[in-house]
Amino acid sequence: MNLTVEFLESQKKLPNPFWFIIAVIVAILITMTICLSMARAEETLKASWYSRASLVRDGQDRITHFIMANGKEFKDDQFTVATRLWPLGTWLRVSTLDGSKSVVVLVSDRIGKRFTKTRIDLSKSAFMEIADCKQGLVAVQVERIK
Repeated sequence: MNLTVEFLESQKKLPNPFWFIIAVIVAILITMTICLSMARAEETLKASWYSRASLVRDGQDRITHFIMANGKEFKDDQFTVATRLWPLGTWLRVSTLDGSKSVVVLVSDRIGKRFTKTRIDLSKSAFMEIADCKQGLVAVQVERIK
């Protein structure tokens, strides 16, 4: 009996594996998030445009009062973009696929959920730098610069 007690007392307690597993999962998720944001440095998407007139036509002026997601007032002459792919405050270079025209824009607003992975919405003045507004949609290369 004395040997059994000494044997049990001499055993070291192992740490609870639950917390170790949680820590590993959190580390993996953080690494994946960083990798995905870095992988999103350049993408080919469809670009559309929007303006104050289009917001009024869609009835959004009553809801938003032309305030963007970053809290600032939307103006047609600003070089901004609405997207959910990059965080607010990110600077992007949007170029035509042939690279002949490009514009640098600031992510200032969010686009509707149904277009999150396929499209960005440029302000009208930014869109006019790369294409004619009559086109409506144009394929672009988007590169994160800051």
